Amino acid sequence: MRLAGPLYESLPYLYAAIGACAIGVSYVDADGVRAAATFAVGIVAVIAALTLALRRRGYREMRREYSGGDISPPASSGDGAERTP
Repeated sequence: MRLAGPLYESLPYLYAAIGACAIGVSYVDADGVRAAATFAVGIVAVIAALTLALRRRGYREMRREYSGGDISPPASSGDGAERTP
């Protein structure tokens, strides 16, 4: 499944907003199990937002470093012999 670019780019912010709202609700409605479950959902959403943002940043840095094509090592000369300078 592919998402549109702007929607894909906004996912970390959406997850962070959901997490912040859930954590806020757990503090306002501090009623035992319900508050704990809401807080857990908030923490999971915030961790998902951070994970997604950091993984995408790492991917972008890797793409900038290897912008010339694939990242496989250069092929040898094909004759099997090591060449020394």
